[in-house]
Amino acid sequence: MNESGYCPRCKKRFRSRHPAQSSIAAGAAGVSVGPNAKAVAADMHHRLGVPYAKIADHLRTTTGLNVTPGALCQSSERLADRLQPVYQGLIAAIRACCAAYVDETGWRIGTLSAWLWVFTSRHVTVYIIDESRGHQVVLEVLGRQFKGVLVADCFLAYDHKAFSDWVKQKCFAHFLKTLSAMEAAKTRGAVRFPRDVGQVLREALVLAKEKPDLTPRRFRRRLGKIRRRLDALIDEGRRFSDPDNARFARRLRRQRKHLFTFLTNDQTDPTNNRAERMLRPAVIVRKTGACNKTHRGAKTHGVIASVLATARQNAIDGIGYLVQTFTATGEPPALPLPPSAPP
Repeated sequence: MNESGYCPRCKKRFRSRHPAQSSIAAGAAGVSVGPNAKAVAADMHHRLGVPYAKIADHLRTTTGLNVTPGALCQSSERLADRLQPVYQGLIAAIRACCAAYVDETGWRIGTLSAWLWVFTSRHVTVYIIDESRGHQVVLEVLGRQFKGVLVADCFLAYDHKAFSDWVKQKCFAHFLKTLSAMEAAKTRGAVRFPRDVGQVLREALVLAKEKPDLTPRRFRRRLGKIRRRLDALIDEGRRFSDPDNARFARRLRRQRKHLFTFLTNDQTDPTNNRAERMLRPAVIVRKTGACNKTHRGAKTHGVIASVLATARQNAIDGIGYLVQTFTATGEPPALPLPPSAPP
């Protein structure tokens, strides 16, 4: 039990506080949920997608703790407010990365359609929920002066004129999946184009694996050969009898300068799989938690999910970090990223 008393000199009242205490509320509000329970609830909801009602029932069944879903929701909102400086630090870190992997998936805020975006790298992940699927969301997170490589699919937002000077890498996995489907559906001469283009792209992937064992001269020679073969296959003057082949050739011509960045930039992957893997937990949350009911809830989810995902990437105890944040008397503790990560 906390003790309180008045100072005989300044006449101010002071209360004692246990190091693990997350609130100094008194009176009717004096009974508070501890930081461990709050941290577990935040992790279960924002990382695992368990609804607040089920979390409250689980805590009541396993620990005897009588807490309402509304109390857990308000606890997460206050936690997100405290984590705002950490969240802004993650945004600054993703802007400093050598390569940012970006993707988005459908979301809802109440009855409104929205999008959950993920921006991730080897050590940092940032989620943001926005009603827009436009290029301005990318600018909001990465900034206009982003110097790394933007790794994404061929969605139009990533090809906006605002990114005309950016270095990009288009996802090979999307290309190869489409080419495989085309090859399976085509017959006779029409099958040669997707088969030949797929072979060139796969040879580029092989070259990336063998690059460390090649001399610079031999690497440049093989890369030049791959580029010339692809250019011949998608040449603008080539006539295609199959409309699907013609459309895919135009698509590759538009993205030509963004196809082989991973071969000249060793910090870049040829696919956007890193971002897609970080979207999977969000898809689970969407299925089990019905997204967010309010804009504040969407903001809360983006902040806490970002912190937990980044902690998991760096082998940091996410629940332990949230407990430290709940019990900190001032600013939340810094998220200890490895030295190799950007500041």
